[in-house]
Amino acid sequence: MARKGFVTLFMVGLIALLTFSVVYVWSAEKVKIPKMTISTGSVGAGWYMTCSSIADWTNAKLEGHPLTAVPGAGSVGNPARVTRGEADIGVSYGPLLKLAIKGKAPYEEKFPNLRAMFSLTANSHHFIVAKEIEAKTLKDIVDKKIGLKMGSSFPGTSDHLVLENIFQVLGTSYNKMGKWGASVQLIGTAGRVGLWKDRHINGFHSLIEFPAAAITEAMASRPGRLLGLTEPVRDMLVKERGFVKVTIPPGTYPKQDYPVPTVQMKMVLFTTHDAPEEAIYLITKTVAESQERFRKAYGAFKYWKPEDMIKGLGIEVHKGSLKYYKERGWM
Repeated sequence: MARKGFVTLFMVGLIALLTFSVVYVWSAEKVKIPKMTISTGSVGAGWYMTCSSIADWTNAKLEGHPLTAVPGAGSVGNPARVTRGEADIGVSYGPLLKLAIKGKAPYEEKFPNLRAMFSLTANSHHFIVAKEIEAKTLKDIVDKKIGLKMGSSFPGTSDHLVLENIFQVLGTSYNKMGKWGASVQLIGTAGRVGLWKDRHINGFHSLIEFPAAAITEAMASRPGRLLGLTEPVRDMLVKERGFVKVTIPPGTYPKQDYPVPTVQMKMVLFTTHDAPEEAIYLITKTVAESQERFRKAYGAFKYWKPEDMIKGLGIEVHKGSLKYYKERGWM
């Protein structure tokens, strides 16, 4: 009887071992998808580094390491590049994708085949003015026709486009503001801070993630104030332009003891409507399940949460990403 019991136990153990082995082999089997490239920004910049990590983490689950992050055309140029098939996935901002779909400036043609995958970190609208400027919002500058000497970025950049959009919503433009004595110098972020510190300008704009070193430096070097946006302006930017509301908390910058209601643009990975569903699903799933890895690798992800992936996309969601969001109950 003892021998019979031993044989029975041995057989049960063997079956369990075989079952485990089959399950392990099956679960360890890697998925195969076509080779795909992610068009980012310049080499070494934040988007390139972030997307390289996304590719590496997803490739660990795939056969043959098919995903590659490559230097791209940036936020403005990537929609056209992906549409032309020069890359399979791109990085841009939600509001820019909304303009690309409709074929509105800076785009001269419509790109209706674009589909959003997910959003990650965000850059927020900052507008700082010297202490002597009597304004609390950007609307005050327009309503009072203050002849501000401003600094902004070059045409074709997301910074420039954002400020143009905000002025359009406020019913004005650089040309109209020039008639009441306002002026703008187009220069890079570091250049704007330098002009501010040397008192060549008394206000400047930057689309940047907070807390931003450039804004901290500017606020510490010279008494100034961050201008907020009124609720009607924010509502219109969200509804018509694809922005997301955000408030810069008090204490974010030196001597900033007040909240700053503003808007931000989400970094969005996007593709085309005919991109393979399984591939887009797997990339989306990998990103959603990599919160801690993002936080450890990039300080910009300190406040990022996976459930925020569906915010600020600007355009229709790809079916692969949508499948994952529905599984999580987010959409």
